[in-house]
Amino acid sequence: MKKRLIQAGICIGLLLFATAFVPGYNQIAAKVESVMGTDVLLIDPGHGGIDGGAESGQGVSEKAINLAISQEVKALAEKAGWQVVMTRETDTGLYEEGSGAIRSLKTQDLKARRELIKKTNPVLAVSIHLNSFKEDPSVRGMQVFYPGSGGEEEVLKKSKKLAEILQDTVGATLENSRKRVALPKSDVFLFKEVTAPIAIIECGFLSNPDEAKLLESSQYQQKLAKGIFEGITEFSGKTPRKNIRIVDNSEKTKESGI
Repeated sequence: MKKRLIQAGICIGLLLFATAFVPGYNQIAAKVESVMGTDVLLIDPGHGGIDGGAESGQGVSEKAINLAISQEVKALAEKAGWQVVMTRETDTGLYEEGSGAIRSLKTQDLKARRELIKKTNPVLAVSIHLNSFKEDPSVRGMQVFYPGSGGEEEVLKKSKKLAEILQDTVGATLENSRKRVALPKSDVFLFKEVTAPIAIIECGFLSNPDEAKLLESSQYQQKLAKGIFEGITEFSGKTPRKNIRIVDNSEKTKESGI
């Protein structure tokens, strides 16, 4: 008995040594970590309700496409086991109807989105938008932004990393994507007092007729969602959670014919 206890102690000691001192052990463990049921991903479909955002030459509003792409990302994330929080699921804004002028309602909406991020404390947050530059309709392509200030240094550092990864993964899925780098922004309401890694992705330009048609396409929206989710996976280092069926002893007995 005493000999077995000594052997068990030696095994535990070796395991602790490996965990603490073997080079790369922690990094390897992080790479194979699966999504937990408590892992929260926040997706923010930009605009909504009275705020339509940008508009294509054909009158298609940004808010509808933002929501469609966000729903595609949500479906992929939930399938992998993420707990997904959406700032909106329908064509609504986060404000009280009739509580002020349009500008006041937009501010109320943005404050509510920021508070939701703070309240849910997600692993990361992605805000999905579309761009517009009517002065030059030839401009096209997606661009990712991260907060250049307005939060703790560690959160800002992670936000930059998230944005850079998204810039690469989304760009890799789009044939028409121009090579860009993620950029810092400080004049964005969501980037003030950031409490979790966050990035804003402008998925394309509605002011460009050709890109506007692509953005309205469900196939193109799915491509964007795939790239965004790949970026989320790479940044978090979490693989999809596997569903394991637990078999109790009575079932094992039946299966073995005993």
